[in-house]
Amino acid sequence: MSVQFCLALLALSSLTAASDPVCEDLLKPLENRSRVAGKWIFHAGVSDTGDIMGVLKNVNSSWMKITPIPGSEDMTLRWGDKINGKCMYGGINYTFSGNDTKVTFNFKDTDHLHIGRHLGSCTDCILWTDTTVRPGKEEAITGRNLYIFTKTGKLDDLDLEVVKQQAACLKFPPEFFFGDITDLCPEEEPAATEVKEEEH
Repeated sequence: MSVQFCLALLALSSLTAASDPVCEDLLKPLENRSRVAGKWIFHAGVSDTGDIMGVLKNVNSSWMKITPIPGSEDMTLRWGDKINGKCMYGGINYTFSGNDTKVTFNFKDTDHLHIGRHLGSCTDCILWTDTTVRPGKEEAITGRNLYIFTKTGKLDDLDLEVVKQQAACLKFPPEFFFGDITDLCPEEEPAATEVKEEEH
């Protein structure tokens, strides 16, 4: 097991260490894994590291689609992010280990390991919290993140208050970033020829 993986699991274990009974109830992992399948629109997110919040604030809007892999407990994840007005698409596999999920993204030729889990949330929402590990100049750099996605992009005020309570239990800063829920990238990535024509 890699050092980075151990660091991520150690940080994530703090989820189960809450001594407040209210927090223990709010931070229960989502047990019904099938609930995460489908298309979801990013509503809001927060991180405890400034650089990740900086990246997040460049995201105009975002959606993701999670699909079960037949004959496997893993799932595929596709997404469309509108960043600085341009659509960017990607896809990877979710790897499950108990309640935890391991995902590796490649951003600017650097692998970013995310070890996280889905927490219980409102009916048409999924709440994801993770620890990110990426290589630094001398040692691994870690950060914690929390994202809320909904089926429509909208979230009732009462549900948002619950999410904020969950974030407080995890000791996240209170400043959430809220994405645009209407100006989304198309679900299907345009063909290369279509992209070139649009750029002229």
